[in-house]
Amino acid sequence: MKILYAVSFLLIGLSACKDNDTTVEKINEADLNDKSAQEELSKPQNSLPSIDGDIVQNLAMNCDYVDYIFYDLPISISQDNKQAIISNINFISRATVPDIPINCKPMGRKFYHVDGEIILEADIYLNKDEGCFFYVFLENEKQSSANKISKEGINFYYNVFKQAGIK
Repeated sequence: MKILYAVSFLLIGLSACKDNDTTVEKINEADLNDKSAQEELSKPQNSLPSIDGDIVQNLAMNCDYVDYIFYDLPISISQDNKQAIISNINFISRATVPDIPINCKPMGRKFYHVDGEIILEADIYLNKDEGCFFYVFLENEKQSSANKISKEGINFYYNVFKQAGIK
């Protein structure tokens, strides 16, 4: 009985939060053990627009340094060669990410610099098992846009990992 009250209280509290059209609003008490309701909750929850072309063009013209930090890997990458930076910017595919699967987690963060100042950050999602190959760009630490990583970009990352002895 306590569980029923707790679940009811939780559902009432969650239904009061109306940030966006969440699946929580579609599920009531009777559906909690329903398999289709559980599947609805496991669906991707957010989709983001593609990064603005003007931002990419600004990067291509002005970016002079790119840094990578990987959360669980013993490596980091820094690039200051203009040709390498242009190649790196081309890792941003024009293909959008329709939905970000909730089981995909970022493996690192990429920082684009101009004259020593970070002008853009992106979380790197790269997980073959989960099919996650995309960047999520951030503005003020909030997700603003997302684009797939090009095949060349995926190859770049796997080559770096291979050279570092990481599987």
